[in-house]
Amino acid sequence: MICLYCGGAFGFDYLENNYYEKASKDYRAILLGGADKLLQKSSCEILRDNVLYTGPFYFESDGMVDKDIVKEEVKMIKKCTNAVFLLDSGCCPGTIAELILATKLGKDISVFYIKKNDNEETESFLHTPCWFPIILSQLLSDKVNVVCCDDYLDAVNKINCHVDSLDKKYKKYMKEREKYWDYL
Repeated sequence: MICLYCGGAFGFDYLENNYYEKASKDYRAILLGGADKLLQKSSCEILRDNVLYTGPFYFESDGMVDKDIVKEEVKMIKKCTNAVFLLDSGCCPGTIAELILATKLGKDISVFYIKKNDNEETESFLHTPCWFPIILSQLLSDKVNVVCCDDYLDAVNKINCHVDSLDKKYKKYMKEREKYWDYL
C-alpha cells in the first residue's frame, strides 16, 4: 500500500470567516474529495485502491500548541512511503522543513512547482522562488522527482495524475509479486 503525504502551505486559517471555502480549493481537499476530509484530525484517508493519504490534515484550533502540530506532522511524514509537495508562489518555512525531512528519511518524493516567467527568479533555471529547497532535495537524494507546472490548476491536475500512476504502479507490483509466489 502506498502511504502518501501531501505537503504545501495551507492558504487559509480557521480564524477567517471564509476558511471553509478557501479550504475547498486546497489541492489536498480536491484529492480527498472535499474540505470536510481535510479539516479533521485523522490518521489516513483512502485516495485510490492502493493509495492512502496520511496527511497533513488541517486540525488547528484554539489552544493548540505549535510543538504538537510539528510532532503530529513529523509522525505523518515518517509513516508515509511517498510524498508530494506543491511549492507555489512562495515557500512556507514549514513546507521546506517537511520537504527536507522527507528527503533525509529517504521517501520517494515528487515536487510540483509553479514556474514564473523566464525573466523572474533568474538565479535558477527552475524560475521559482522555491528553487533552493528543490535543488537541495535533489542533491540530498536521488529519489526526488521535480515537475514544472504552469499554474495552480495545472499543478492540481498533474498531482492527480501522479496519484493515479502510483496506484497503477502498486497494482502492477502486486501482480508481479503474485506471479513470483505462484512460481515458487
